[in-house]
Amino acid sequence: MRLLSTHHVNRSWPQLAGLVAVVAGFYAISGIGMAYVAGFDAVHSRLVHAHWWWLGPSFGGVLLAFCGYYFAYRGIKWAEGGPELEAPALLAVVTAGFVGFLAHGGTALDEFAMRAGGADKREAKVRVGAIAGFEHGVLAMIVCPAAIIALATGVVVPRTDFTWPWAIVPIPAFVLVIWLAKRYRERLRRHGGWRRVVANFFDAVHIVYTVLTSPRRHGPALAGMALYWGADMFALWSATAAFGFHMSALSVIVALGTGMIFTRRTAPLAGGGLITVALVPTLWYGAAVPFAAATLGVVAYRFFTLWALLPGSLAAVPKLRELGRRGEDAGGRDTRTQRGEPALEH
Repeated sequence: MRLLSTHHVNRSWPQLAGLVAVVAGFYAISGIGMAYVAGFDAVHSRLVHAHWWWLGPSFGGVLLAFCGYYFAYRGIKWAEGGPELEAPALLAVVTAGFVGFLAHGGTALDEFAMRAGGADKREAKVRVGAIAGFEHGVLAMIVCPAAIIALATGVVVPRTDFTWPWAIVPIPAFVLVIWLAKRYRERLRRHGGWRRVVANFFDAVHIVYTVLTSPRRHGPALAGMALYWGADMFALWSATAAFGFHMSALSVIVALGTGMIFTRRTAPLAGGGLITVALVPTLWYGAAVPFAAATLGVVAYRFFTLWALLPGSLAAVPKLRELGRRGEDAGGRDTRTQRGEPALEH
């Protein structure tokens, strides 16, 4: 379990090569497994009649999503007086986090970066939680209205099994969590144990709420995360279109939102085969995509989001290791929280 509980920045290059091989195995097994379920003849037919040019826009969507993720990450990191990282270091962290391979789902890597920027352990955990909450919160803000529109217009696809939960749950859940955070976060912060864990969660909620309710101040972060998800959805849509099926806008929004139980940033080893296994059946059932087209589309989409950008993630390793050494050197200094960190005080 140690392999899945930490980032992989400080592993040796042979160890990293071994992890790449493991991820490649998961990727291949998941793709072949989904193709077996679809039927190899059906998959072959889709390949023969593929419109390959759609893969160009799909990859373009992934690159656009990366740009959005960069501005979103920078914005949430700076919110409420966050830790400082120079541009090359920030780019290295964002590249590794976007691909997800080095990150153990982003959490350990993000905490690693926050500590290097001067945050203490508690603030780092709070901001890592805020990044994950912001990512999923903006996704819910996109999917929830799409689900409501789908229900209001009476469309059959996406299926109501998916649209009703998205239409009903996010708004009251968001209001409840914000209310609890405002009421209890300062009180719980004075305690240890599970109360401190809950306080950290509520402080993360506070940061996300601050960003979402201050669009003029945090506009680049909001626009960046919206661009990230919108471009990601377009990339998946284009990849599926390459193999003969054009989803409606509502279908791809609701299906991707549902299938992203784990994003590549929050799943171990960049999602390996996990995202493929989650997304393919979701597209088939929720968006009525033929299983063969869903399989090939998701495999192509995952190739762009993982393998096409993996060299950049590995190229960031030396800079990330330098960040780690900087964080160790700063370990004995006063932390930002001890000096009065705004995000953790008001």
